[in-house]
Amino acid sequence: MFGGIAEAALLDGRLDPSHGDVDLLTTRTEVDQSITRLGDFGFAPFDVYYEPRPGLPLVYGSTRDDLVVELSVLDYDSADTPYFALPAGGAVVAVALPADVFDWPPTIVSGVQIQTLSPLALIQIRSGGMSTGAFGPTRPQDTTRQARLIETFFPDSDPTSLEPRVTTLGELE
Repeated sequence: MFGGIAEAALLDGRLDPSHGDVDLLTTRTEVDQSITRLGDFGFAPFDVYYEPRPGLPLVYGSTRDDLVVELSVLDYDSADTPYFALPAGGAVVAVALPADVFDWPPTIVSGVQIQTLSPLALIQIRSGGMSTGAFGPTRPQDTTRQARLIETFFPDSDPTSLEPRVTTLGELE
């Protein structure tokens, strides 16, 4: 899990229902399997919510009752570095993530294991979204959550050292 719910679990030891949806992450090679598994829980059909590159959706979504699930897709480059592809200034860029993106130990909230992304991955995902403007202007809660993650997990680091590597993949079609 990532996004507001994951951050609340890591930072506050609770789930934050005010976020409005559950953000999940899967690799491009596991999209169909993930959608099938989520379908077993009543999330079907899935629609493409965001597709910055034709034929390569970045976010799928589905709703069951009042619960919205957004399934984001992670790609890997030729060096096996995980990345998100986002639009930025007329181009599509790769926002690199750390190799440990899926390696953070589960967080326990009310006796339930919540699997989140690594804190560095959460920081770099938000940073990539904010720097590209791909999801709109930066909101006050974005900068607040980013600062809390850095303060909690990387208190002695220069925040600029935590920025993801961003490279251009090509022109925006």
